Amino acid sequence: SSVLSSQEISSVQNSTQLFNGITVKARSAAREVIATYSVDDIFIELIIQLPSNYPLGSITVDSGKRVGVAVQQWRNWMLQLSTYLTHQNGSIMEGLSLWKNNVDK
Repeated sequence: SSVLSSQEISSVQNSTQLFNGITVKARSAAREVIATYSVDDIFIELIIQLPSNYPLGSITVDSGKRVGVAVQQWRNWMLQLSTYLTHQNGSIMEGLSLWKNNVDK
């Protein structure tokens, strides 16, 4: 479990995939990834945390700061991302790509 979570965090740290406007930070000690997206007057922070029993436990997707986003819209984005990461076995970087596409729409 700890090997799998460290591999997932390492894949985020070593990823060459770049997102326009998104800063991605991976913290292996806390088993979490923090993505910050800023466009015009919108500022969004997203925290993806891997459980200690990853991949058996569910990945937690929390909101950090969100300025300029309606609550219902934010909940829809979080639900889509957590469903993708938990039930479709997607990587964190693929999930962030999906999340960014939803925010851009």
